[in-house]
Order: sequence, then C-alpha cells, then structure tokens
Amino acid sequence: MIFKKPEKKIRLTPDEEFQLFKIIIDKYLWLGTIGLVVGIFILFNKDMNPWFGLMITLIGGLILLAFTAIMSRHFDFKRNV
Repeated sequence: MIFKKPEKKIRLTPDEEFQLFKIIIDKYLWLGTIGLVVGIFILFNKDMNPWFGLMITLIGGLILLAFTAIMSRHFDFKRNV
C-alpha cells in the first residue's frame, strides 16, 4: 500500500495547540501519579519487596519532575512583582 504525502501541513491556532498539548501532558501527569500511588502501596505492603516499591515510587517522582520541567520550559510564568 502506497501512502501519499500531504500537500499542505495543517497549521494549528494557539488555542488548538494548547488543547492538544494539554491532552498529551495530562497522560504524563496521570502516569506519574499512578507510579507514586502504586509504589507507595508496594512499599508498605509486607508481602512484597520494599525495594521494588521504592523503585516504582522514584520512577513516578521522576516522571512528575519531568512534567514540571516541561511545563516550566514551555510556558512563560510571569511573577506579579
């Protein structure tokens, strides 16, 4: 099957770009939060390895830190001084 290249690129308005960005970033926020919750649950569960729970918690925290870095780099947060 042969695919044709699109003749024109679709240009998004700033609002459409923001809505798309919000949908994508929302997934990373959920992934980091779920990682933290599952990691803490495993960490305090006596039947499971606490090191595995700590690892999952740290991975969830790193995902949330990456989320914060992306948000602070993409948006210009101005302080009211």
